[in-house]
Amino acid sequence: METTGEAPQPEISVTWALEPTTHSFSKDPSPTLKLNLTNHETRPITIYNEFLIPSVVLAEGHFVIFDYTSDRAVDQIKTRFCDFPPPSKVHVPLREQLFHTLHPGEPTVFTATFGRSKMPSQPNQNGSGTSQSRGVDGLEIGHRYGLRPGKGWGYIRWWEYGEKDEVMNPPGGRLDGREMAYSRKKTPHPGIRVDVEALPEIRFECVE
Repeated sequence: METTGEAPQPEISVTWALEPTTHSFSKDPSPTLKLNLTNHETRPITIYNEFLIPSVVLAEGHFVIFDYTSDRAVDQIKTRFCDFPPPSKVHVPLREQLFHTLHPGEPTVFTATFGRSKMPSQPNQNGSGTSQSRGVDGLEIGHRYGLRPGKGWGYIRWWEYGEKDEVMNPPGGRLDGREMAYSRKKTPHPGIRVDVEALPEIRFECVE
């Protein structure tokens, strides 16, 4: 495993899909949103994936959902996740589930459920029930939509050459959970910016 900070930055491309593109509010299952990352390096790399998880991107409101029927963007309540470290005496475990090995030329798929909640939102002053919508809870039956990538996401802060187990357990000892989660300066290489803004719009519709 290489640990030099001068290694050339790997190229990682991204595609996405929504399957199926018709969402039924009354039938299960809801559509699945997929993000596919492909490593174009000649050797595997392992990423610490904090910012390319579709469920997190959706919750934080980085996706744009445009309502073509109403000719407006769908209002979203945005969640912001706490990024402050706990007191120094508190143990911070290493989040193994965020490490993913990207093998050369093989897409790695990250998925999230994309659909309206079965729980009704709180009605607004007009009684429409949409003012408290969160993300896809703002979808309306009979409307046509476009899902756009938006801005403010698509960054891989931490990565290293090698397989997951090898990267998590370097010769100097196992990676530290607190440093991985909260130390933004201690990275083996410069971060990778994935061109998510170039993703094409996905058209879909919502039915009963």
